[in-house]
Amino acid sequence: MKIRSAFRRESKESIEIDSPQNEYYEKISAGLGIFQVVLYLSLFAFVVLSFFRNTNLITYENFYFFFKDLNASAENADVFSADSVSYPTATNQSFSLYRKGLAVAGNNNVTVFTATGRQTVSHSIHYQNPIAVGSGRYLLVYELGGESYSLYNSYTQIHSGKSEFPIYGAAVSDSGMYALLSGSDTHISVVSLYSSNFALINRYSKNEYVMDVAINEKGTRLALLSSVATGGLFESKLTFYTPREETDGVSVKVSDSLGLSCAFTASGGVGVLCSDSVSYVSAAATVEMSHRFDGREMLCTALNRDGLAVCLRSSDISQKNDIIVFDKNGKMLYNESVPRNAEQISRFEDSIFLLHSGGLTRIDVSQQTVTEYPCATDQCKVLAVDKDEVLLCSPQKADYIQFTDS
Repeated sequence: MKIRSAFRRESKESIEIDSPQNEYYEKISAGLGIFQVVLYLSLFAFVVLSFFRNTNLITYENFYFFFKDLNASAENADVFSADSVSYPTATNQSFSLYRKGLAVAGNNNVTVFTATGRQTVSHSIHYQNPIAVGSGRYLLVYELGGESYSLYNSYTQIHSGKSEFPIYGAAVSDSGMYALLSGSDTHISVVSLYSSNFALINRYSKNEYVMDVAINEKGTRLALLSSVATGGLFESKLTFYTPREETDGVSVKVSDSLGLSCAFTASGGVGVLCSDSVSYVSAAATVEMSHRFDGREMLCTALNRDGLAVCLRSSDISQKNDIIVFDKNGKMLYNESVPRNAEQISRFEDSIFLLHSGGLTRIDVSQQTVTEYPCATDQCKVLAVDKDEVLLCSPQKADYIQFTDS
């Protein structure tokens, strides 16, 4: 046995061949090793610097709320799985989608449900006319015509504040950046822009009526829709700003009428709604599309990252209702008449949901199909959760409704 083992060792040693050496690749390997060390040191320096610059944010409560919010936001479903959810009734209510769930702001309470229908927030407030705006990182609730506002994640209230003057508009970005629209003693309109850490970034003061404000998803661009009276007529323009930069912005005229609302679309441009037309302004601040109503009455609109949708009623004897849909680039996708007076429009991608006295109607723009769902809609708000699903929100509860083509 000993002789056999020795033979094996000797044989193994005799057939060993030295690995080939390549000086070029050895230099590359050594350089990458140094680069790796530099990256680790840079990461360490960044963590240390961030720690010392934000020591006020590093608390037990913040860590606790962070992990709670992470758990709640991870509870993400493709559809709203509950048949219905209930919440406190109120004289004034505002509804918003938030992280594929539902947020309800009433006079005395803010209630948030996850995507599976589980209630995670029930917080007391005292707002006469609450407005909920949900997007991405935060839910923003403010008192229209008042000075109070508050921010929530999917677990708790994380910030509350007061504006110096009454708030009449607001916007929140997926990044957590938010803006409040108010007036002042010296200017007609003031837009205050805040970071995701609730710090004031910029303040834009205007001697014209700022009708709406929008922030893109990454928080890298701000758009203000403003109107000014000239010779008894309104003229509206859209102005782009870059947060944290002290510039006058880039403006473009959008209409000879009163501006109403604006929103960034998924293309990076902005959809604009005015009293007599809809427009699309590109990221380069040029008007790429403008569609006039030609005397037709605007019944309702939907404006979000997917584009514009509007319901117009003809002023002639036919009284027909036209549904016109534009995509994220301002391209017209749909222009057809419907037999009903739509009271509300909600949109998810190419699905348009109309709320009317007889129930709900879904128009699939891509398939050119129409599906009816009879139901009671008095005092209700419709929110599109997906291309086939909506939440129908009444003062007492929200019912989940799924459409099928069968």
